[in-house]
Amino acid sequence: MQNESTTSKQNVKDNLDFNLIIHMNSLISLLKQFLCPGCNKYWDGSTTVKERNGLYMQLEFMCYNCGFLTRLYSSPKMQNGRRHEINVRLGIGGTLCGLGRSGVMKLLGALNLPLPIQEHKYREVQEFILNYVEKAQEQSMIDAVQGAISEAGGVEELTVSGDGAWLTRGFSSLHGIAAICSTTVSPKVIDTNWCSKKCSKCQGAESLRHVNFDLFSTFQENHECQLNFIGTSGAMEKEMIYEMFCRCLPKYDIKYISYIGDGDAKVHKYLTTNPPYPGVTIKKLEDTNHFAKRMLTRIKKIKQENKNEVLSDGKKIAGKGRLTDADAIKFKIYFAKAIRESKTDLDKLYEKSWTIFKHHYSTDKEPMHDWCDPQWCKYLQAKLNGQQFNHNSKPAIPRACLDLIKPVFHELCSKTGLARVVGGGSQNANEAFHSLL
Repeated sequence: MQNESTTSKQNVKDNLDFNLIIHMNSLISLLKQFLCPGCNKYWDGSTTVKERNGLYMQLEFMCYNCGFLTRLYSSPKMQNGRRHEINVRLGIGGTLCGLGRSGVMKLLGALNLPLPIQEHKYREVQEFILNYVEKAQEQSMIDAVQGAISEAGGVEELTVSGDGAWLTRGFSSLHGIAAICSTTVSPKVIDTNWCSKKCSKCQGAESLRHVNFDLFSTFQENHECQLNFIGTSGAMEKEMIYEMFCRCLPKYDIKYISYIGDGDAKVHKYLTTNPPYPGVTIKKLEDTNHFAKRMLTRIKKIKQENKNEVLSDGKKIAGKGRLTDADAIKFKIYFAKAIRESKTDLDKLYEKSWTIFKHHYSTDKEPMHDWCDPQWCKYLQAKLNGQQFNHNSKPAIPRACLDLIKPVFHELCSKTGLARVVGGGSQNANEAFHSLL
């Protein structure tokens, strides 16, 4: 019974371990309903803010009747530190929401809460947080590498996916990031890198050069410059990924021997012409999602280029009952599904890819369902049940339209083309990571 009581009290304590916003008038009204420990009368007195540090406050309540003082501390301190928990949480929350000090001030103003501390103090809190975040980041990536090695059966030569992103769209951004992810069942980030063509601190200090050169020189010697890349923005990705490939050996004592990337061949070409490990050629594996998207882009391109062309049946490619954008999207979805299900077997992948075209090209006079699956093919289902199937029972894409896009299947669904995705993977983990940033 005693153990159950102790556990129950602990649960209550844990459930109350959170911060609460209370209006000061409500707190004072509550105090007036309790007896003062000093005079044993209902409390009536003054409230004073004795100390304030950001959102942290130390309040002092003094009874008018007897002068008895009671103090309330709005937040505990961090373990083994002098900072208050509420201010650290404010810094973490602002960072996660993409808010600087000015944005946090607007939020607190709208909530009628005390404004945060001075700019330099707020920056100190963020640097304090960054120190712990970087430690957690490094440990997380080390654990991810060990998990990838374990899943690979202890082999220290890994297949990874890599991708870069920029602060702004296009190839004019001044800042870029890249990440390397494992290709385990649950992919994890195992390394990150960044490039910058600009240092805002250096730009800000330029005003000191002619006013106080000694101070400017001191700044240049002591500050950590953020400018670490000179070149075109489009070249950032290959440089960042190459650097991560090179440092994985001294950092983790492993090698990245296979690289999953999108259709952009710049990264793999750079890794091939500048081998990060002597005598090791990096193998390029196609990103299956990007490869499947080519089906959609190729068909849309053909539609656009031939939108005014009269086809063999006397009609144009677009319009009602013709080849629509929705049909093109379905082809892309079917193609992606075929790749996912058969990416380890080239012959099977070839059959499933061409099944997409042949199934839609079939007619009553010329059925082409030899490679179809009875689970979804209505023709085979009817045949198994001894029934007659009518290909004209629902609207179909005209053969004239399909003839026009057949070269897309010859290009992407040939065994040479499909060989690029055999054993391939996905950059979904990289793109999900970039979306968080």
